[in-house]
Amino acid sequence: MKNKKSLIKTILLAIILFFMVSPIFILINSSLKTYNEILKWPPSWFNSFHFENYKEVIFGDNSIVRPFINSLQISIITTFICIFIGSISAYAVTRFNFIGKKVFLFVILLTQMFSQVILVNPMYMIFSKLNLLDTKLSLIISVSAICMPMTIWLLYSYFSNIPIDYEEASWMDGSSRLQGIKNIVLPLAGPGLITSGLFAFIASWGDLIFSQTFIMSSDLMTISVALTNFRDLYKTNYQTQMAASVLATIPPFIVFLIVQKHLINSRLSQEVKG
Repeated sequence: MKNKKSLIKTILLAIILFFMVSPIFILINSSLKTYNEILKWPPSWFNSFHFENYKEVIFGDNSIVRPFINSLQISIITTFICIFIGSISAYAVTRFNFIGKKVFLFVILLTQMFSQVILVNPMYMIFSKLNLLDTKLSLIISVSAICMPMTIWLLYSYFSNIPIDYEEASWMDGSSRLQGIKNIVLPLAGPGLITSGLFAFIASWGDLIFSQTFIMSSDLMTISVALTNFRDLYKTNYQTQMAASVLATIPPFIVFLIVQKHLINSRLSQEVKG
């Protein structure tokens, strides 16, 4: 009976894994085909390898190199801003009592109900008044504003589980509050910092609405907008669009691999200390 349940569980997990991984194989397979081969039915799998598609998206007229760099810069800056401000805010809410604390936390949750579509118009008006349209700063501010509430809430949940006794012990040893935060709170909240940073990076990297609305210059175009440019008047060039999409998934994939390693190590160290 136990073996039967284990077999069923394995089969279900294999099916779930198949549906999760199959889009990646379809993406890579399509990026190595010509336009006509992609439209053929039934589809063929890895029977041709047209690396010219990758050459086109890197060195061609619709090169994604500049948008790739732009998105990387914006995503990295946004991630650090969210972690820095989110950590300060979450620590303040966790360690200090002030009027309107519960209201503040409620507002943080409430802001998650508003989508980018609702906020893009008022943000456009604000950036227009401040002469920030068509700048990277407009994207950094807008994406940071979207990610900040979730970052604060995630870090608040982690900081709340760190006993203040640890900090008080360090204060008795002569440490300042900032030293206690640096040496005790932040290391113990490592998984939360990593998770919130990953969330901010992916949100910034995949942003399309703000990028299409606030950016007009081709030199400031982001990777998400560049992926929509592989189309002519009557057709979409799926082969180059898929190749560009494969390259666009590399940074989030690398970040996830790095983050996963540190996240596991942080979790294991916490369990050992516990």
